[in-house]
Amino acid sequence: MLNPDLRRPVIERVKAYRTHLFERWVEAKRHAAQSDDIADHQAVAEAYTRFMRAHLVPDEQAHLELEDEIARLTAENQGLRERLVERSHA
Repeated sequence: MLNPDLRRPVIERVKAYRTHLFERWVEAKRHAAQSDDIADHQAVAEAYTRFMRAHLVPDEQAHLELEDEIARLTAENQGLRERLVERSHA
């Protein structure tokens, strides 16, 4: 286990990083509140996700990253299948 004197800078950096992510989320919400652009609202969701994931332990973060990748690949696979069906009917 790390010496308490060595842990303090790490803890302070983690807090600073989380604070930074929180401020980015708040700023994104403020910007999106005045916007009808879906990209602005998606930016809010992404900022919130990054902020909340910063509170997870590394194993939990890795698990969610893998789930995200599985979802992305599943959607990509579905799109490719749809294109194959379209080509086979053409």
